Amino acid sequence: MASSKEPMPEVREPALEWVFAVPMLRWRLPDPDALNDDLRAVILAREARGGEARVSNVGGWQSQTDFLDSTEPCVVTLRGHLVSLIKSVLASPVDGDLSRVEGELGLSGWANVNRAGDFNRVHDHAGSHWSGVYYVDIGRPDPAWDPSGAIEFLDPRPSADMPIPGYRAGPPPIMTPLPGEFILFPSWLQHYVMPFRGSGERISIAFNSKVWN
Repeated sequence: MASSKEPMPEVREPALEWVFAVPMLRWRLPDPDALNDDLRAVILAREARGGEARVSNVGGWQSQTDFLDSTEPCVVTLRGHLVSLIKSVLASPVDGDLSRVEGELGLSGWANVNRAGDFNRVHDHAGSHWSGVYYVDIGRPDPAWDPSGAIEFLDPRPSADMPIPGYRAGPPPIMTPLPGEFILFPSWLQHYVMPFRGSGERISIAFNSKVWN
C-alpha cells in the first residue's frame, strides 16, 4: 500500500534561515509640534477633570479607553494617522494590497501622563492584534538617568539568553522615542515603561487595534 505521507522536499544546498522574527514599525511625523501642542492641552484638561483607569501604570494618570473617540480636531487628525499606519502594516504581508485585507478595523486608545518616578509594569495588550504608542511630550529627562521613561520590549524567546557560539541574540530593545513618534508592535509582545526621571510631563497615547471578520 502506498504511503499517504507527503514526500520530504529535497534539500540541495545548506540553507540558514532566521525564524521567530517580530515585526515592529517606528515612524515619526514630520513637523509634529503644532499637533502635539493641541494634544497636550486636551490631555492635561481631561486629567484635570478627574477620572482615570489603573491598568499597568504605577503612579501617573491614564484616561479611559475612549480617548480616540474624541471629536477635538487634533484627536481626529491623530486617529487618521493611526488608521493609515495600521492599514499599511496589515497590507504588508500581501504586497501592500489593502484590498486583500478582509475585515473591519477596530481601534481604541487612551492617554497617559507620567511624572517623576512614574512607570508602567510589564504587560501585553491581550485581545488585540496590533498595539502601539504615540509620543506627545517626553518631558525634561534628567541626563543623569539614561534611559529615563524609555519603553523596553521583552524577548518572547524565554531561553534566548543562552547564546550559541558565534550567534548573539542581542539585548532586548530599549527605545527612547522623540515627540511625534509612533511605535507599532504585535499586541502579544510584552513590554514595560521605565521610571521617568526628570521634570515636566511625559505624555503619550497608547492604542489597540483589531480586525473584525
